[in-house]
Amino acid sequence: MSEKILQYTPGWKSSINEFVAQAMSEGSEQTFYKNKMDLDNIQGSIWMAVIDHKVVSVSYAQESHITGTPESLRACRYHILKAHRHGRYGFKMMKKQIEWGRQQGYKHYYWTCDVKDKAKNSLYQHKRRYVFTKDDKWFDDADYVKLTLEKNMLFHDSPKSDMLQFIYSYYIDPDYVWSPSNAVITYSHDGGDIPVEKILQCEYS
Repeated sequence: MSEKILQYTPGWKSSINEFVAQAMSEGSEQTFYKNKMDLDNIQGSIWMAVIDHKVVSVSYAQESHITGTPESLRACRYHILKAHRHGRYGFKMMKKQIEWGRQQGYKHYYWTCDVKDKAKNSLYQHKRRYVFTKDDKWFDDADYVKLTLEKNMLFHDSPKSDMLQFIYSYYIDPDYVWSPSNAVITYSHDGGDIPVEKILQCEYS
């Protein structure tokens, strides 16, 4: 088996389109609907896990115009095909994205996660590791351990959405102060239970 982590180039367009079609059939319609990953207008970089010439996972390091901070990269549009789960591709692409961002002069990198997804958030908050596996070295990776929970804000990308998300940041430039002006709600928390309905009611009432 040949595994590679590659940055997207136009020669992979048909392969990415096939991947997106399969990902949507596996339940990721919201991740890719309405051409959310426009291959003809990439703002940042798209990364792929390729096994034997087949794209099995994708992650988009997108300039964070949504927060008004295009000097930031937001890791989004992430999916792994079901047949290739547990390949640790999120970790592997994170490494590539951060290094690429550093080379391109970006200041900050982050991803978000639904506040109700306790299992994933406990991983990202460094409170637990994978169980029943010996492949947990990634939890000690130098970049991963620097991912920090933003404790004074929550991500909310649309007033139409009832989802709030925790934000996990990696500061490529350690002197950079991230000051998002959009798609965030100021709220102090410790990464635990969040009163979603109450916060949204207060924010938009």
